[in-house]
Amino acid sequence: MENTLEIAALIVSTIVMIITGLALWFTIASFEKQLQLNFFADYTKRYQEIILNFPESINRKDFDLDELEDSLRDRTLRYMRAYFDLCSEEYYLWQKGNIDNSTWQEWETGINFAFSKPAFQQAWRVLGLDTIYYGKFSEFVSKSIGAETHNQALQQPSC
Repeated sequence: MENTLEIAALIVSTIVMIITGLALWFTIASFEKQLQLNFFADYTKRYQEIILNFPESINRKDFDLDELEDSLRDRTLRYMRAYFDLCSEEYYLWQKGNIDNSTWQEWETGINFAFSKPAFQQAWRVLGLDTIYYGKFSEFVSKSIGAETHNQALQQPSC
């Protein structure tokens, strides 16, 4: 009888440990998911604030920073710097494995699309005169701009 009680107690203890372990695992997984969502929401909020502060003409093919009034040009460059900083952070976090590939692919597509626009290319050149981004990110941007320049050349009618 005593042996049966010991076995029953051992079984109950084992079941309780398994349930506790599963509950702990679920709690940690939920916490990690919440942290990831908060992280993503923070980057989305920063991106949205930057984009909302660009002039409406930022997406035009004939955009020219030099044609903006000085105050608007300065403001645009300030927000461009913030955008490039954000992109640099995202790239760095992805390189370090802190951002999953799926999220990075979405962000990379957006970054490449932004750098396909003259406004972003112009700002990159202007800000490059007094700002240094780390090498791998600068190479990434150069490739993005280079690919776009190549694509534009292919689309030009030949004589």
